[in-house]
Amino acid sequence: MAPAENTKPANVWAIRFGSTLVPVAHAAGQNVVTVLGLRFMTDSLAISAGTAGLIFALVKIYDGLLDPAVGALSDRARTRWGRRLPFLLAGGVAMPLGVMMLFGAPDFGSVLLAQVFVTLALIIHATGYTLLTIPGFAMVVESSPDHRERTRLMAWRVYGNAIGTLIGTTVPGLILSRMGPGRGAHLAMAVVIGGLVLIATLAAVRLLARAPRTAPPAHPRPFSLVAQARLAWANVPFRILAITHVFLLFGTAIGSAAMAYFSRYVLQAGDGWISGYFLFSTVGMVASIPAWVRFTAIIGKKAGYMGAMTLYGLVNLTWLLASPGDAAWLTTLRALGTGLAGGGTILCAYAMLSDAVRYDYLCSGERREGVFAGFTTLLDKLSSAAALAAMGAFLSAMGYVSSGMGGPVAQSAEAVRAVALCVGLVPALAMLGGVIAVSRYRLDPASLEEQSEGAGS
Repeated sequence: MAPAENTKPANVWAIRFGSTLVPVAHAAGQNVVTVLGLRFMTDSLAISAGTAGLIFALVKIYDGLLDPAVGALSDRARTRWGRRLPFLLAGGVAMPLGVMMLFGAPDFGSVLLAQVFVTLALIIHATGYTLLTIPGFAMVVESSPDHRERTRLMAWRVYGNAIGTLIGTTVPGLILSRMGPGRGAHLAMAVVIGGLVLIATLAAVRLLARAPRTAPPAHPRPFSLVAQARLAWANVPFRILAITHVFLLFGTAIGSAAMAYFSRYVLQAGDGWISGYFLFSTVGMVASIPAWVRFTAIIGKKAGYMGAMTLYGLVNLTWLLASPGDAAWLTTLRALGTGLAGGGTILCAYAMLSDAVRYDYLCSGERREGVFAGFTTLLDKLSSAAALAAMGAFLSAMGYVSSGMGGPVAQSAEAVRAVALCVGLVPALAMLGGVIAVSRYRLDPASLEEQSEGAGS
């Protein structure tokens, strides 16, 4: 039988708003790097596409291996502020620092020194991201025994993720379109985004200060990455969702990173195009959340997840038909479709993951939210690492030319075609793999609720 949960009174709306601001912070800080980081390294620092992709991949592997450790540490931490808040605060400071170091990289006069510096910047940025995401997800899981309220909180997190994505993708494009593609403009952009990340984090910590807290285990087991991997893998619903997540993140990571190249070399548009595209994509995501919540209540989260991934893949395939002369309404329609699908994938993925983590608690009686949050992000990072490394290697193999000028340079037809494939075909194939994987998921939320009521939690 699962032990009763000890919570302290809290304002449910403070928890919801606080849970929203955490993804606002990490999504803003993450998306500016995901969308523009690789292109900045190749087109402003003269780092080859293959090397830039490898640097991103290695940092993400480091970050992924850090995730389980942070999850375990946040599970067992004992502070006057609870288990999670100190990690959130540290992440909210480190992430902006990494963003400003990356896009403010000085001119060393040496590509090797530039590579070392941006690697350090990305390590700091990735560490901050981990410190924000894992405790933030764990707090949502432990905040309520009611799966309906956890789904609502996941919806609020999707709103927060959408707002953060909007900040991290549209604001940089607006700044660069006004100031130009130079290093000074990139640094100004980084300062603005970094400041917003810090403000959102401080507000989230304040709002979540009275959120329900569960006590750390009295006798925590020694940290072991292998033991935690076995524990996570033994949870069959979690295992299936984790495999699905690998496909999902591979597709979205490579599609997002390639979009800045796509707008420049396929559509031959300025950086303002990026802002417009992600603006409408975010509008589609935010507007779709209430419909996804109601829709999944009728057909189930699993069916909703499969439908959202299918839609995402189909929309991406249409980019293979794009050209510089495309009508504005067509781009807007694609952006809205991507946002609609993205809202469904995020909501369903994390709502189902929270159910799988809750299932572990009810079966074991142990509070291990951080462990599962850590392994969720570990697999996210490894799949993103594989995506960025593959993309960089693919672009290099197809003859992509790097530059230190900041703006577009002449590229071969093969290189431009490779960029188009990274935006269109690769994400669609990844979504297909995700649909096949999640089709094996069997955990029923209604049965989970009955088990929870029977356990008195």
